[in-house]
Amino acid sequence: MILSIQITSNTKSPADVLANASVKNTMWLSIPKSAREVILALTFSLLALVSYSAHAQWQSPTKLGLPQTAPPLQLNNLSGKPIDIASLKGKVVVVNFWASWCEPCREEFEELTQLQASYGSKGLVVLAVNLAEMKPRIVQFLKGNGFSENSLEILLDRNSTVYKTWKARGLPTTFLVSKSGKVEGVWVGAIENVDSIEVKGKIESLLRQ
Repeated sequence: MILSIQITSNTKSPADVLANASVKNTMWLSIPKSAREVILALTFSLLALVSYSAHAQWQSPTKLGLPQTAPPLQLNNLSGKPIDIASLKGKVVVVNFWASWCEPCREEFEELTQLQASYGSKGLVVLAVNLAEMKPRIVQFLKGNGFSENSLEILLDRNSTVYKTWKARGLPTTFLVSKSGKVEGVWVGAIENVDSIEVKGKIESLLRQ
């Protein structure tokens, strides 16, 4: 029996493959370095999100190789007012990294507003750190989904500096910070139900301390 291999007209020569790779590499390098770093971080973190999503829960920062003490966070809110997490000592702080183009983030946003509404008077502050979007895009998302600009303290991380400092595992990622500034839990992926025992149990425990 003779095994024949037919080379179709669509088969590319080695020179074509190299030329195509060269073009793609040139296009990649034309993207600003800071943007390339964010793209790579988000791409690789997608793999982590897939594995974590099936077991969504508060996880130890140590287990994930993340800092146990809350890193610095000083960003402007939508009104241009600087917000510093250091000034929130004595409160329980939820730091959520999100973007309006991230579908799980969009679905989670209402849960975060409910969290703020339910526990704000008891000493909880939700900081929604937006990743690299301009104010008009964020306002468009809020208005389009019926949210007030004051529904949450939205902070603008335009250069992704805080996102990198906190070593967030993709979008969305949420950090739960105690009154003393210690990271007590990390939630990788969307929080789908803030009324669940897993979510509110941990928060209420920290609020009582």
